[in-house]
Amino acid sequence: MKLVSITNPELRRNLWLELTLHRLLAAPLVIALCAALILAASEKDSLEILTGAAGTGFVATVLLWGTQLAGASVMDEARDRTWDAQRMSAIGPWSMTWGKLIGAPAFAWYGGGILLAIYLAAGSADGKWPVLRLAALMVAIAILLHAIALNAGVLAARKNVNYRGSGVLIFLMLLMLMAGPGTMVMGSIGKSIRWWGMAVPQLDFLLGTAAAFAAWALLGAYRSMCNALEIRTTPWALPAFMGFAAAYFAGFAMRCNTTDPRALFGVFACGVVIAGGFTYLMLFAESSGAATWQRLRVRVNSNQWRRALQELPLWLVALASGLIFAVGATFTSAGGGKGSFLHEVGLAPVAVMLFALRDAALFQFFALARQPRRVEAATVFYLVLLYGLLPGLLKAAGADAMADLVLPPLFTKPALATGIMLIHAGVAISLAWWRWQTTHAQDGEASTKK
Repeated sequence: MKLVSITNPELRRNLWLELTLHRLLAAPLVIALCAALILAASEKDSLEILTGAAGTGFVATVLLWGTQLAGASVMDEARDRTWDAQRMSAIGPWSMTWGKLIGAPAFAWYGGGILLAIYLAAGSADGKWPVLRLAALMVAIAILLHAIALNAGVLAARKNVNYRGSGVLIFLMLLMLMAGPGTMVMGSIGKSIRWWGMAVPQLDFLLGTAAAFAAWALLGAYRSMCNALEIRTTPWALPAFMGFAAAYFAGFAMRCNTTDPRALFGVFACGVVIAGGFTYLMLFAESSGAATWQRLRVRVNSNQWRRALQELPLWLVALASGLIFAVGATFTSAGGGKGSFLHEVGLAPVAVMLFALRDAALFQFFALARQPRRVEAATVFYLVLLYGLLPGLLKAAGADAMADLVLPPLFTKPALATGIMLIHAGVAISLAWWRWQTTHAQDGEASTKK
């Protein structure tokens, strides 16, 4: 399988639309005039100023504008009613992914490539910054953000979400993603980062991080495109990524070697947090409802277990993975010794995932209505009640015991919280099951008989 091919019809279509003759001629001319102006206006340190200006231009052109173009590539087609025709074409998911990932922001990459060449040339001549590694870092971050934006665009198209203000949202996300690491790199470029007890040069660590997460983001974009093109895949990629991310983020908190029980607990605990986050993200991002469960039911009744795995919603995969992480964290905490932090945590990770299980079942209760409307809004409304308004009002009224029954103390009394959340989750699952039985179960039986 070729990585990128110029014969890719989606890539060629986007290149034809984006790289017009006027753009090909105007971009280098404008950049050259700006560079000449900077050199003429700078009395001293002209190369350093030109290096900074070229780097800033690359960030603005490729990381900001290019990400917006990559994210809007699918949404624009969905809005123009051409996405369904694309999905019905013979273009495979790999070709479609790369065709949009490279083709949609092609002009941004064209201008950014010129700016990057100026950045490398001026920075190498100036000699004050490791421009080659910084350039590689910027490219890796650009690929990461483009893949995330494309993934989000595909998910939004599947949910029939039509947004026009994507540039503002992506811009704010980019600021949050880049402000911290960018300031850290430029302000203390020679320092090291402690990760899993090792001292790693900061720039090298960020470059490796960006490259690794960019690879995962590309895989995620490809898998999302497979789902968009109705090409079913087994759900191994999301649990694998969550395991990788758990080990990565746990390394920042660990000052011990990997054989210490705290290290394994740190990985499991990070896995719980990450899996919980993905559960809520995919629960609201995926199309959910009776049709999903009917397809899964048909596969299970037909003993088509591989197809059943392919029909599993990703929020359920994330939830199951989080429960496994939680059980692992609880067992690991038992070896911490009485009175230690690990021993005090106890069942808290399990309680965390029971919160997610209850909320997911509540979401399904609304999604399984005969004519579901505003499922997300209804779920958020009741979550606000359960997490904020009700316990707050009960505590204000002096009914602390009742407040704990609504929002149990997670870390101070993890065993009690686990017991209460088991009841919450059981009630929510029972409600969702009742809604299914009274509204959709007969439809599934009728379709099976046919």
